[in-house]
Amino acid sequence: MLLGSAFLVALLGIPSTFAIPTRGAEKSKYIDWKTFKANGVNLGGWLVQESTIDTTWWNTYSGGADDEWGLCKNLGSRCGSVLEKRYASWITTADIDKIAESGATLLRIPTTYAAWIHYPGSQLYSGKQTTYLRDITKHAIEKHGMHIIIDVHSLPGGYNGLTIGEASGHWGWFYNQTNLDYSLEVIDNILSFIQASGHPESFTLEPMNEPADNRDLSVFGTPVALSDEGAAWVLKYIKAVQSRVASVNRKIPIMFQGSFKSVNYWSVNFSQSDNLVFDKHNYYFEGRNTTSENLPSYICTDAKATPGDGKFPVFVGEWSIQALYNNSFVLRERNINVGLAAFHKYAHGSSYWTWKFSGNATVGGEGTQTDYWNYEEYVNRGFVHPKNGDVTFCR
Repeated sequence: MLLGSAFLVALLGIPSTFAIPTRGAEKSKYIDWKTFKANGVNLGGWLVQESTIDTTWWNTYSGGADDEWGLCKNLGSRCGSVLEKRYASWITTADIDKIAESGATLLRIPTTYAAWIHYPGSQLYSGKQTTYLRDITKHAIEKHGMHIIIDVHSLPGGYNGLTIGEASGHWGWFYNQTNLDYSLEVIDNILSFIQASGHPESFTLEPMNEPADNRDLSVFGTPVALSDEGAAWVLKYIKAVQSRVASVNRKIPIMFQGSFKSVNYWSVNFSQSDNLVFDKHNYYFEGRNTTSENLPSYICTDAKATPGDGKFPVFVGEWSIQALYNNSFVLRERNINVGLAAFHKYAHGSSYWTWKFSGNATVGGEGTQTDYWNYEEYVNRGFVHPKNGDVTFCR
């Protein structure tokens, strides 16, 4: 396929802007999230770096930083070469083949805003992320027919004060029109990427992940993490994203991760005809008295509540089986399949966090975090049975 010159330039490095997206040929096989369901997995630790995902790699390169911003600042001129090697090796086409063989039909791929724009003063690296993203998604789509969620995991200025929102203690995205404008430039460039992919029908666009403006991080993961004022700013952004998408290709679905407020809180602000799907995150390692033994009851409660008012489809974009207490090796296979089955039955499927995970942090009970977050290891052990999951726990 002959690609536009602007896209070819983008593959060689991230320019200040991509070409302004134009309406392309809209194919007939776009998914409808109202009927579409998927078993998926996240590709965490690939185009967004987190200290917990690969402890050995992080300790080698971070210089003691707790976020990617600080890692690159500490690496200085070496940041580009270190991260380009990471992009080339952490996820390969062999991983995609293995994911597909496990029964997964969807990939959720987190990216930093720096994959799409240069933002003045940012320490995040803008390199050839889109080249690797193009190659991996092309393989997943053309060989395995997989659906792709491109997730914008950070926005300029930072939108949750966490390491993944831009950098620790960064909250500058909120109420800043300049940062909002840069964020919409990110969206324009992602739309250009999707339209030039040859398979725009195979993508869903997720414009943000877990926004929060409450600086008391002890409430993160709860509805009060995002104030009503902050929610209004988020809504302004999402409405602008909808306008951008509609001007290019309204058949591309938008996935909205509205922090930890309920679907009902947000749904009244949208028309039922909007091509919108909500993303809910379910974690069990804090905030509730979970154990490996009682985890199915919590999973089932969450799964049944997922649809909300039913106005829009809801997908569980992140979840894992680490519990707060008494994590148990022997119950992992049961718990992973309860989750796969329950979120598929009551919601529109899920994507596990995450495909590769080698963090060595301790947990309550047996093992380390790796034993409860590393989906690849579950596949290696034959634990994953997405077509035969047990939903009897949810009766």
